[in-house]
Amino acid sequence: MLAVPLLNMFIAIVGSFIVIALLARYLPRTSIYRRFALIDSNPPGPSLAGTPRQFATALTLTPGTHGTAVTVLRPSGKARFADHVVDVVTEGEFIAPQTPVKVIQTDGMRVVVKSAAPL
Repeated sequence: MLAVPLLNMFIAIVGSFIVIALLARYLPRTSIYRRFALIDSNPPGPSLAGTPRQFATALTLTPGTHGTAVTVLRPSGKARFADHVVDVVTEGEFIAPQTPVKVIQTDGMRVVVKSAAPL
């Protein structure tokens, strides 16, 4: 009674493995597959990205360093320190452009500043 359904399931499983093996072997050679799949991740030769940027943390920003906000800091933006523009964040306060700022903490690429303007 169960012999016929079990035989059908066994044939279906074996047939599936055969079809999957054939697809894995021959499908990458078809033009349809080449249109949908990325064959080479990057072509050999010079990079399209160019030379890597030097990061501004080479500037050695230490707590207490003074600079000027270049953009609105709400709470992140850009500030200028010694002719270098650096991405900075505040501790939640909004700081207008051209406001003096002071570094209070650095953590790798993260530079935390606060307003140094007199109240």
